[in-house]
Amino acid sequence: MTPEEYEHYVAQSFKEMGYETVVTSFSNDYGVDVFAIKGDEKIAIQVKKYGDSNRKINRDVFLKLHGSKDYFDCTKAIVATDGSIMPDAKQVAEKLGIEIMYISEKEALFQEKNDKVQVQKHISKKDDYPDFSIIWKEYIKPMEGQYISNSKGSNKIIEVNDLELKRCSINNKPSKVDRDLFKFAYEYIIRNGSVTRDYINQQFDKKCSSIIYYVLAQIPFIEMKNSPKQTLIIKTK
Repeated sequence: MTPEEYEHYVAQSFKEMGYETVVTSFSNDYGVDVFAIKGDEKIAIQVKKYGDSNRKINRDVFLKLHGSKDYFDCTKAIVATDGSIMPDAKQVAEKLGIEIMYISEKEALFQEKNDKVQVQKHISKKDDYPDFSIIWKEYIKPMEGQYISNSKGSNKIIEVNDLELKRCSINNKPSKVDRDLFKFAYEYIIRNGSVTRDYINQQFDKKCSSIIYYVLAQIPFIEMKNSPKQTLIIKTK
């Protein structure tokens, strides 16, 4: 089950409870993956599919969601996850009044298999371009073991899993880049037709704009322009 499918499963779970739900586009979500609405109640839901990985949800997720709840005039905030949560993050959640909902992937897959809940497969296309779940599986995961080069040198893609891309930088320093950061940039391109490397760099604290830029440039229908600014654009059909 991909993170996108898991989001739709969470949305479907709230539909079963009588809510109207909206699954957001990542590049438009401001930290909210699903809105659930019933009467005067409007819930902002952040979905984190971490499964059996060693990665845990930190307090920044709750701090960001708290701000997003107020920004979108929601009455409540929930983090839905199948993973583990850092102890200090639980303290932040309690202080801010954010509910934690545990939904295991095994439960989701079991209910899907037995037709108790119909999980909407998030493999749709927007303007004839694949959803990011397909991009990650068919174009980015196969880059594992390859080198991505620019004018300054090469990055080696050490591993690509369901949560992140691990690379060894030009300076031989290993680092990890969240899957969601690639998703943000990709969906921005699909929605706007292009994105500059500078825009990607301004969105994230980590120094990862280069690897995001050059990895996405490997997608067959995306190309680079270096003048006047480094820009990724959708190729003309």
